[in-house]
Amino acid sequence: NNLLGDKNRGFQIAIDTLDGGRIGIAAQSVGIGQACLDEAIKYAKERQAFGQSISKFQSIQAKIADISSALEAARLLTYKAAIMKDRGEDFTLTAAQAKLITGRLAVRATEEAVQIHGGYGFIEEYPVCRFYRDAKILTIGEGTDEVQQMVIARALGC
Repeated sequence: NNLLGDKNRGFQIAIDTLDGGRIGIAAQSVGIGQACLDEAIKYAKERQAFGQSISKFQSIQAKIADISSALEAARLLTYKAAIMKDRGEDFTLTAAQAKLITGRLAVRATEEAVQIHGGYGFIEEYPVCRFYRDAKILTIGEGTDEVQQMVIARALGC
């Protein structure tokens, strides 16, 4: 009387739900990564050292350029997974790939944003402090990185 879905399909329904959730986690990761990039650029332009904005230092520019480039690639993979889902295509592989790289990127982006902020990166009045704490869960929820790696390898026939 209280059956939801088709009989003996509960596990597959749960897996399908996880696949969709992975796109959501990937989108959250992109959002945190973008917020970190925005805050890092803002702070780097404001912070002065040796008579100039630290945004003019090559090492800071390299961090910002790397995060920006990786973030754009991650955003596009996340969009691809969402489009595939909307079209009714098999999106398991792409969702797992998006979740894996975006979660790792969110962690890396927060680490770089905190590094650019220096000691201020750990002060509550700067948003990157919270982002740093929030990012790590994105490598765990909807399946850990290791689970994503297994899903990806299996989807590729391994």
